[in-house]
Amino acid sequence: MTLTNAASPLAGALARNVSGPVLHPGDSGFTEELAGFQLGLQHRPDLVVGARDSADVRAVLRLAAAQGVPVTVHNTGHGMRFAAHGGIVLTLRRLNAVVIDPDARTARVGGGVTWDQVVTAASPYALVPPSGSLGCVGAVGYVFGGGISLLGRSDGWASDLVRSFTVVTPDGEEREVGPDDTGAFARLRGSGPSGGEVVTGMTIGLLPEGPLVGGGLTFDIGATSGEGDPAVLHAFREWTDAGLPEALTPTLRVMSFPNLDFLPPSLRGRRIARVAVALRGSAEEAEQLVAPLRKAARPIEETLAPMRFTEGARVHAEPDDPGPYIGENILVDALDPAALDSLAGAGGPAMVIMNIRHLGGALARPAAAPDTVQGRDARFLLAAVSPVDPIVSLTNPAAAHNTSSPGWALEPFAAAKVGVSPGFCVGPRARG
Repeated sequence: MTLTNAASPLAGALARNVSGPVLHPGDSGFTEELAGFQLGLQHRPDLVVGARDSADVRAVLRLAAAQGVPVTVHNTGHGMRFAAHGGIVLTLRRLNAVVIDPDARTARVGGGVTWDQVVTAASPYALVPPSGSLGCVGAVGYVFGGGISLLGRSDGWASDLVRSFTVVTPDGEEREVGPDDTGAFARLRGSGPSGGEVVTGMTIGLLPEGPLVGGGLTFDIGATSGEGDPAVLHAFREWTDAGLPEALTPTLRVMSFPNLDFLPPSLRGRRIARVAVALRGSAEEAEQLVAPLRKAARPIEETLAPMRFTEGARVHAEPDDPGPYIGENILVDALDPAALDSLAGAGGPAMVIMNIRHLGGALARPAAAPDTVQGRDARFLLAAVSPVDPIVSLTNPAAAHNTSSPGWALEPFAAAKVGVSPGFCVGPRARG
């Protein structure tokens, strides 16, 4: 069922029972309420409801269920895989409370909270959350896919630290889900909510900050018009195969930049490899550990230095501006040398940014409580992202995503595939 009348009984009931805004298409604030990081998809609901608290969520689900109207949950939009057409979009951004318990070393996190907010709240206590490479990602949605933290090889999956979730069921009932509820707790940690459920908050463990070193080494591996030099890519494979300490979590990113005037001269028409490094340790240890990479090639830029966890964004140096994109991934147990050669000279139907995350360490340990996380048996996660035409993606999503899919860049590595990570499948046609 959809709502075709702005004065429908359901819209009126929502306005009477919900403290947050109830907005129709054309209302002031309607478009802003739907804003998110993913610009390649656009919700077109009949109503948008902004929940101020869990009571609002319960009211929306009860009233919508009574009328058979679908509800889509929206927060930051990073992992958005489909656009709602009709029905209600429920936004959670106002559920943004963070409560730190420094003695228990936990954070109580609302369903609309981003990791930046948790990092900031925990910092005065010298505690850190198991957040990822980009702080504007929603904290709760992140753990649904397991959550590979910035220090994953030392700290494990973010979902391993979850103590409990607060869940509103499709009929509007609220309950706390913890380890005693084995099936639901396992599903939420790795697969996410079932149809109609809304997670309004969670309690998650925090870790001591300790000495940290982070940043990256950037290498120019050749012009995009020719074959790139794969030396650094092979050095990364050999480096990780040699057995790195669990305290070190590295990621290799390979990017091909078009020859366009708005780019810095050093990037125009160049293929760039960057090794991001996050280390629980000292600057001296970091220097010793990255020596094999410097031996393979001379970096054109280095940002490796001691840091506070609040500076963690500099490790991966990812853009935090919204944009239209699609992402696919595979989990593999090895990096094939021939596939790395192909990546160094990659030229395909779409621009691709490839991230090769080194797993293992604490990420390979069995979960203390059953979960549904994918990747404990993998050594690497290969996540490929491509920009999508911002106009075509809204008018003809299937065509835009067929044209821009980065899957072709993953195919040379497929022989070593052991699975996919749902947290890195982005866009309606992402398949991993």
